[in-house]
Amino acid sequence: MAKVAAKIYIEGFVQGIGFRQYAYRKSQECGVQGYVRNLRDGRVQVYAEGDQEAMDSFLMLLRRGPVGARVKSMQVLQAPYTGKYKEFSILFDI
Repeated sequence: MAKVAAKIYIEGFVQGIGFRQYAYRKSQECGVQGYVRNLRDGRVQVYAEGDQEAMDSFLMLLRRGPVGARVKSMQVLQAPYTGKYKEFSILFDI
């Protein structure tokens, strides 16, 4: 199956409620690699790589978010697949 990658920007009530940990858990369930981090403007950014089916499932779960989250919008930008990520990480570089 083809490998795909995306940069995802999630806007709404998505910080301070465990969204990064949720994204991490769901990445493990779906089998995608990459990272998640909070942005200074209040959004959450995700970079994810995996096969198309895994990415479709992961994106659906991100749109839902964890209990307490309110996802107002989610921008998904296709990115070139790199294969450099071997796991999914939570970044704390805000």
